[in-house]
Amino acid sequence: MQQTTNTMAVASLVLGIIALVLLFASGLFQYCIPLPLVLGILAWVMGKNALDQIEAGLGNPNDRGLAVAGYVMGIIATVLSGLGLCCLVGTIAGMLGFMVPILRQMPWGP
Repeated sequence: MQQTTNTMAVASLVLGIIALVLLFASGLFQYCIPLPLVLGILAWVMGKNALDQIEAGLGNPNDRGLAVAGYVMGIIATVLSGLGLCCLVGTIAGMLGFMVPILRQMPWGP
């Protein structure tokens, strides 16, 4: 059972790091925001499961730092990805709201 906790803690840490790197890269590529969101949620869940097993005495207490780091990075990536997704949707909605009156003034508009 301790090997499973170690694997989950390391996987949580790796997923959290990848999610944060992709999140910061999404400043260049806005359409990859959902991927850090999914990876952040996975890191969050796996880190929490590893922490629960360690606290129950089923895992190695030395893996607690890895699990906490993955858990925290998963939370940060999820929250920032959610905010980024809201900003992207708001930007698109704002652009559409700006374009509709202009298109209605066109002779071929609705």
